[in-house]
Amino acid sequence: MESFEFHAELFDLRNEVLEALSDNGFAWLSDFGSIDLQHDVYGLEVTGIREEADAVVIENLLRTKFPGWRHCRTFYEDQNVGELGWKVMISRDPEEFNDNWQRVS
Repeated sequence: MESFEFHAELFDLRNEVLEALSDNGFAWLSDFGSIDLQHDVYGLEVTGIREEADAVVIENLLRTKFPGWRHCRTFYEDQNVGELGWKVMISRDPEEFNDNWQRVS
């Protein structure tokens, strides 16, 4: 299991994204649910986006804001009841889909 990483500066970047979304007409808790930090891949995710068209606009906004962050994906989250809707994830580092974060007995 990899050790936990913490990047305090992601909190500032989260605030910048919240402001950029607001400047582009997106209202927190109306158009999207949250902006979460992804410390393990040095990234952010905007979750609970109600409309697919909004997810596309948000993805483009994030790609413009973070041109050096090359890892981005947008998908519909239908498993996590608390965050149903479209999700846009962008990160500096690639995700590790084979990570074994659960303790194996």
